[in-house]
Amino acid sequence: MPPLSTLDKLQRTLQGPGTGYLFTRVFLNEGRILLADRTLWLACGLLFLFLGYSLYVGLSQVRAREAVLQGITLRDAEKADKSITQLRRILAGHETPDPFSNPADPASVASGLGARHAVLPYLALAPLALGQSDMAPNYYRVTNRNKSTFLYDGEMDNPWNLMTGHFDTAFVVIYLLPLLILGVSYNMLSAERERGTLRLLLSHSLGIGTLLLAKTAVRALAVLTTTGATVAAVLLPERGGSLEYLFWLGMIAAYAVFWFAVAAAVNALGKASATNAFALIVVWVTLVILAPVLLNLAVSQAYPAPSRTELATRSRLITIGGLNRFADLLATDYRHVGKPQVLLPKDGKIEVAERRKAHLLIARQVDAELDTLLAAFEKQLLAQQQFIERFSLISPAAVIHEGMSALAGTGSRRYTQFTQQVSTYHMDWKAFFEVRILNGIAMTEPDFARLPKFSWLEQPATALRGQLAGYALQLLVPSLLLGLWARRRLRRYPMV
Repeated sequence: MPPLSTLDKLQRTLQGPGTGYLFTRVFLNEGRILLADRTLWLACGLLFLFLGYSLYVGLSQVRAREAVLQGITLRDAEKADKSITQLRRILAGHETPDPFSNPADPASVASGLGARHAVLPYLALAPLALGQSDMAPNYYRVTNRNKSTFLYDGEMDNPWNLMTGHFDTAFVVIYLLPLLILGVSYNMLSAERERGTLRLLLSHSLGIGTLLLAKTAVRALAVLTTTGATVAAVLLPERGGSLEYLFWLGMIAAYAVFWFAVAAAVNALGKASATNAFALIVVWVTLVILAPVLLNLAVSQAYPAPSRTELATRSRLITIGGLNRFADLLATDYRHVGKPQVLLPKDGKIEVAERRKAHLLIARQVDAELDTLLAAFEKQLLAQQQFIERFSLISPAAVIHEGMSALAGTGSRRYTQFTQQVSTYHMDWKAFFEVRILNGIAMTEPDFARLPKFSWLEQPATALRGQLAGYALQLLVPSLLLGLWARRRLRRYPMV
């Protein structure tokens, strides 16, 4: 590179240092000031405490629930082993079977003795957002009874009711993180102007946009470092999921950038610090509190929550009709009274009580007649979720909640997939036993090994990442627009 001429050196001196150099100087100087000031320390300290407690709550909840799931799986295995042992003793003539708990009777095995649980496992980031796990069960006990007796025995509710619940990390991020960001960012320019130092700073070839950007970057670095380091230190050693954590951190960064952009836009108005603080509180209340409520009201009006009463009423009416239709079968007596030999299998056959055949036929009829109603319910719930995803742009709180729930595996989309897979498993379970019950085919030891097993199929990672990219864009695009508007507004910023 040739040496600079005297004219070039003079021109560079007149132009002053470059924007990058000035940004770095302001960034470092602002960092030293904030380190000496207690405000940022207090904000980051509070954030650390909130995150620490929320992680404790989330991890405690998930540990307890995973222990329940593990216990259920172990009990299913123990119950199957016990049934096989009992069947061997019965076939060897060492034990008289119980009429209502006979491992050789397919009706007994199908209706409870061999019932298996369909389990939805928790993901690595589940402690960060408990989401719908407060309302929707992670397991169902599947039998040959009709689907409505176990799959829809909980209260159906609007998806936005999941915004309330435990003090988890999602609550800290959605509600408290924006308040802390606004608390350290409301007077980034107004404080300099009120102290009379703004003119002095801008007299050194420093653009007001560079000044605001550097001040914002220091605060963003402190907030995001506190958030990311706290969660990584507590969560990753126990749960793993490093890649998922990086996606989560990216979502949090996008959410934080939005709120810093809001703070920058309000600072660019050139108002007093007190006015800025009031304006930012109004924005927080509007976007975090009012907008989700309005979204909730809109989805309730557009797609009313399915009626649990209607489902229960229809199920009872169909069951009553089945009881009347199969009254003759239900009126038969159990022949095992005084004749325990009828409970034993002979040549691969066994006498199945007529009442149990009737219950099977009634359950089949209930499922067939309720399928249309249940499909309508599922369609309505899916429409609610799609409505929220479509219009969640009006509230960044809605966007980040959906994104965090999707990563944690506690969102409504994953639970909908779970119930659909459980429905398929229920059909397989009924099909396995229906022929055996109606034709009196006795259960054998190999049959227990062939019982249908539930295997949860997770959604493809590419689909999840596509959802996350959409959520991130819904946060970053408004942030960019706010930033551009603030840059334009700064041209008219009052110096006094």
